[in-house]
Amino acid sequence: VDDIGEMDRIIGQFLEFARTDEDSAREPRDPNAIVGACVDRYSRSGKDVRFVPGAVPVVPLRPTALSRLVANLIDNAIAYGAPPVEVTTRAADGRFVLDIADRGPGIAPGEVERLKQPFTRASAARTHASGVAGAGLGLAIVDRIARLHGGTFDLLPRDGGGTVARVTIPIVP
Repeated sequence: VDDIGEMDRIIGQFLEFARTDEDSAREPRDPNAIVGACVDRYSRSGKDVRFVPGAVPVVPLRPTALSRLVANLIDNAIAYGAPPVEVTTRAADGRFVLDIADRGPGIAPGEVERLKQPFTRASAARTHASGVAGAGLGLAIVDRIARLHGGTFDLLPRDGGGTVARVTIPIVP
């Protein structure tokens, strides 16, 4: 049963990676509503995920793609980081900024760009907290969605230990 569940998860990631979302139209949306709904799903399932929404304007977004981006980053923080997972939003320099931070071991600076490539993991031995290995697509999907919105995706060291996954999206396309 565990093997079938893992195969289903990996196949889902392959399908998600193959999906381009380029045909979906951007819609003026409140990013805090999208991020908050995603965080609520994790909180209701008992995960230590916290959301501190900042003052952000309506942004032209592909809502389904942004929700997928947030879920992938939270999944990654839960699987490879340590609680709590802290999600924050803000507006800065004409951009919507999303930070998802954990208290895990962090990522070596030399590994950051490589980890954004499809089918790449931090190490062959690294597995999810559940004991199963990932397909190495989650961060590649995040990077693609950020670029689809004209934005950027960075993995940064967190003060005090851990990682900050930061996505920035222009407020005006």
